[in-house]
Amino acid sequence: MSARLRSRLAYAFALAVALLASQPAWGQEPAAARQQQRGALRAGQSLYIVAFTRQLVPITDEAGQATGKFREYFDTNLDAEKKVRKRIEEWRHFRVAEKPSDADFVFLVNLDNNSIEGLVIPYGAYQAHFKDKYDIDALRDAASGRYIAGPLKLATITRLSDRLVKEFRENVDGRRASN
Repeated sequence: MSARLRSRLAYAFALAVALLASQPAWGQEPAAARQQQRGALRAGQSLYIVAFTRQLVPITDEAGQATGKFREYFDTNLDAEKKVRKRIEEWRHFRVAEKPSDADFVFLVNLDNNSIEGLVIPYGAYQAHFKDKYDIDALRDAASGRYIAGPLKLATITRLSDRLVKEFRENVDGRRASN
């Protein structure tokens, strides 16, 4: 086989692989289609805000000795919820719902020691993956948007929530400008 023929075959093979790789596999949807199904964020929609902290708490035996096992402990953080709510209300792009069933999306705010994460999740996915069983991967997969602020050296709830909503706002306003 000549070098020229091998070169053409290699080029044809590379082209075929590139074309096949750009097509979704059978039964899979393109990411853009999945994003549209989740729902696009639009002005005037309602958000319900939930802020929480997740910690691993050591389990002790009856004598008070550590067993080496841990359990998950969830605690709502009303201070962070209030601060995020205040910033979103000042923005006036979304309405803040008083209960989750009245909301188009749930803005799930996850705090740790020095950073914060916000997920914009359709209400159904929130019910399925947060209330009954905590599945952060499923929540992130179902999210219409994910926003992270931090880590900060001086991580106060006010600074974290301000930066989270700022990132959220810039992303949503940037999408509007590009449409």
